[in-house]
This record gives sequence, C-alpha cells and structure tokens, in this order.
Amino acid sequence: MKIKKSIAVWREKITHPVKTAKKKKRHEVYWRILGALGVLLFIIFVWQASIPVPTTGDWQPELARLSSAQVKGDVVTVKNVRDFRYRGSENDQDLAINYYDKTYNLNKLTKVWYVVEPFSGFGVAAHTFLSFEFSDGNYLSISIEARKLKGQDYNLFWGLFHTYPLMYIAADERDAVLVRTNIRKSEVYLYPVKLSKPENARLLLTDMLNTMNDLLVHPAWYNTLWANCTSLIAYHVDRVSPGRLSLLSWQLALTGYADELALKAGLIDTNLPLAQARQKYYVTKKAQTVGAVPNFSALIRQFDK
Repeated sequence: MKIKKSIAVWREKITHPVKTAKKKKRHEVYWRILGALGVLLFIIFVWQASIPVPTTGDWQPELARLSSAQVKGDVVTVKNVRDFRYRGSENDQDLAINYYDKTYNLNKLTKVWYVVEPFSGFGVAAHTFLSFEFSDGNYLSISIEARKLKGQDYNLFWGLFHTYPLMYIAADERDAVLVRTNIRKSEVYLYPVKLSKPENARLLLTDMLNTMNDLLVHPAWYNTLWANCTSLIAYHVDRVSPGRLSLLSWQLALTGYADELALKAGLIDTNLPLAQARQKYYVTKKAQTVGAVPNFSALIRQFDK
C-alpha cells in the first residue's frame, strides 16, 4: 500500500511539476504568514506585560476615589462609599460630589440583587453589578468597572488591551442606579438573586470586599473578555458556590446576555421566563418617577405580583 502511494506521489511530481511547485510555494506563504502573526502576537504580549497598572491620574470624578473595607466579626466598615448627586448631567459643574464611611451589620444582610444595564444601541454588551440589601434599610452596591481618565471613553476593543485599570466601587445604591436611569437614561433591570444558602450573601459580599482591598495593594487591569464586570461577578459566585455557574460561559464576555445566563443557572429568584422577568424587574421608569428621595431603593422595589 505504501509503495503504491509513493508511486502515485512520484507520478504526480513527474506529470504535474508546475502544479506541485505552486502547491509547495503556497504552503511556504502560509507558514510565513503564520510565523509573522506568531511574532506579532509575541511582541504584543511582551509589550502589554511590560505596562504597569497606573495608580495615579486625572480620573473621571465618579472613578477618582478608591473604596476599602475592614471586616471585624459581624460588622464591616466600608470607606469611601460614593453618594453623588447629579444636577442633570455627569459634567463636573453638575456634580455634587459626596462620599461617606459606613458600618454595616452583616447579620442584617437579607438579600442580594443583580443589576443589569444593557448598552444603548449595542445589545451584546451590558454593565452588571450587585447590590446588597440590609434589614435596617441600607443598600450597598458593589460595581466592578474600568477606571477611566477625564476625556477617555470606554471602548470594548481597547478593553482587550491594558487600557483601563480595574476598580471595585462601593456606592450608595441610590447613586449607582439613579445615575444610570435618570441621567444616562439607560434601561436598568433589578433582579433578586436566588442564594443556595442564606449565609452566601455574607460570603459573597466579604469576598468582593476582600478583592477591593487587594486591588489597593496589587493593582490589576480590566479586560473586556476575562476581567469585566460580569465575568468577575461570576468568579466571586463560583468561589462561594463552586460549580453553580460555568466560568467558560460565552455570556460572560457578551455581557448583554448576562441575565439570560443567570436565569438559566437558577441565580435569579423567579420562575418567570426571561421576557416576563425583564418586564417585571425593569426599574428605569420607577426611578425616574421617584427621583433622589431618601427611600429610593424601597420604592423602586415595588414590583407587581
């Protein structure tokens, strides 16, 4: 069999020398292109790895101050909780900048909420964050974001490279939701999270706060694919409930489908199909109606049965 195959190859070379030469040349061109791409990727990798994460800069006001937390037993003190007020826009002259330090009783942590803000005009992407509800009326949001300089816009492509430092923002929920619904006019959905164990709410919050603290000492880069708002939430969920959510899910990169993934994984506390869940937990109109009132978080949670 091998002799017949060798004879066939030999005949091919004798009878079609031009065709054989062209095929060989084509293969050489392919290998040269692959080699050039390999060298280019290696250069990009070395270049990216050599860029240190900046810790100082002329940051956008809402991203200027880093939060931190100190956990002692059943209480956690969070410093630099963002609580901005907006007079019609996010421009510097329209901002009432305010931060506060607050101590939260972890025994009063009753519920976790998953907030989804689809990008306008770009359905495959969204911003997501978690909000933690306490029985004493406090609501603390933790938002994982790309830290941007003044005049710098977020770009999905440039987020693939070392462009934006990674940051965890602790914010009063009224600020975190209202800036999106009332100022940016975004569509926002507030989903209740289904916990496999009640204590997982506490574990999830403290795990995120520990990462927030770690970034103060070991800064890291944001990445559109594997270090974005949604993929890192999934990372924290997996640490608390291993295997409940696949870290290889494509929706963690195409974040516009994040609520679909969460619903299929049983992470949203509802039996409704996705379309009806979105309709029920849509809060933009409610937020725009109630405005920046003290009981903002309670009012936007008045969902239909």
